[in-house]
Amino acid sequence: MNLINIAMTGLNANRVALEVTAQNVANINTPGYSRQQALTASIGGAKQDSLSAGMGVEVTSIRRVTDGFLVKQLWSTNSSASYAAGYTTSMGHLENTLGADGFSLSTGLDSMFAALNDATTKPESQPLRQQIINEAEALSRRFNALNDALHHQHKDMSDQRTAAVSHANSLLGNIAAVNQQIMEMKGAGGHSAQLLDTRDLLIGELSTVMEVKTTEQGDGTVQVTLASGQPLVMGGDAGQLKAIPDPNDSYMASLQVEFGKQSFAISGSVGGQLGALNDYQTEVLKPNQVAINDMARALADEFNTVLATGTDLNGDAGTPLFSYDPSNPAASLTITDITSSELALSSDGTPGNSDVLKRLIEISNKPVDVTGFGNVSLNDAFTAMVGETAIKARQAHSDYEAKLDMNQQALAQRNNLSAVSSDEEAGNVMTFANAHNANMKVISTANELFNSVLQLF
Repeated sequence: MNLINIAMTGLNANRVALEVTAQNVANINTPGYSRQQALTASIGGAKQDSLSAGMGVEVTSIRRVTDGFLVKQLWSTNSSASYAAGYTTSMGHLENTLGADGFSLSTGLDSMFAALNDATTKPESQPLRQQIINEAEALSRRFNALNDALHHQHKDMSDQRTAAVSHANSLLGNIAAVNQQIMEMKGAGGHSAQLLDTRDLLIGELSTVMEVKTTEQGDGTVQVTLASGQPLVMGGDAGQLKAIPDPNDSYMASLQVEFGKQSFAISGSVGGQLGALNDYQTEVLKPNQVAINDMARALADEFNTVLATGTDLNGDAGTPLFSYDPSNPAASLTITDITSSELALSSDGTPGNSDVLKRLIEISNKPVDVTGFGNVSLNDAFTAMVGETAIKARQAHSDYEAKLDMNQQALAQRNNLSAVSSDEEAGNVMTFANAHNANMKVISTANELFNSVLQLF
């Protein structure tokens, strides 16, 4: 009987719909899961039977509820938020370092010149002369400590880059593997929703490491490239990201993509975590290291040059107060083995003469060449560095808050469409269960009619 056959199609269709609903409910807390829907269509009746209402219903497909635009928008904001998070973290760390009392060059310079000023009252005083040497040593140690702190951060940036590149390469390999599985499943006519969710989740994670672009292919795979076009994943094949160390600074590196036998250079920022690391190193950290080296070199050279024109308490020509390695002045800055009697503070050897001492004091306001800050005094250079860092740190934090808000909005838009709603699925269970029971009632009614007919004989 057609009545039973029609009802059976209804039973099967609603059973599939219930299974899809059960799958959704089971994955309500699964990260990256996209809810599914059973799509149905009416089965038409025979062409020669004008009185046939139809032959029931069939499930034409199981739809994965997603929107490519919303997903790509989420990936894009992932990159922006990750970049902003990395940059503001680094800027905050630098601001705290420069603002710490133990690293303050301004405090050390003030103490140094205060000791010089104190010595003007009695230039031949051994305690006052020794105080100058003590403050010079303390100042050199401040340079050493600040240089070490920036060096450690520089190394940490390099370590983070190495980890990020390794993580990215692992993700690229996984995306290519899932691409291959999707292509094979599509060829076999299978349902690839779970694989598509997995791939989206992997690309989403990759987008936090660097900004990527994707292009869907006809075989179900997706092509992944950098924003600047270098290929990362094509079908079942994945490229490898490489960090090439700078020959002049092993903690700096340029990036390139190796795909098969080809290498593609990467110019400009790659966005995401890697972009933030590179931009912070090249735009902020490295220039500050250069500036601090310039300050250490200028301090030593200015003091040593002036002292060389004077005469010490023994009547001998002046000797240097500071020494340093020209290849890394801030790290190596130290005082010589000069004694208090050997400080050449006099221009003519007279113990009470302070002509050279006054010229040393004038260094406090003397402009020196500091890369990135122009011709300024040592104190002004460091003050400008601290102030500039504070401004950049605030800007970076504001940018992070804005980018994070955009990312959260993009995630909410994606989830509003694709995430599982417990209320909606509860309603679907009732709807499909009632439809299933109604079809059972149709079959029961058809059986009763059939039995009634049999009783006529």
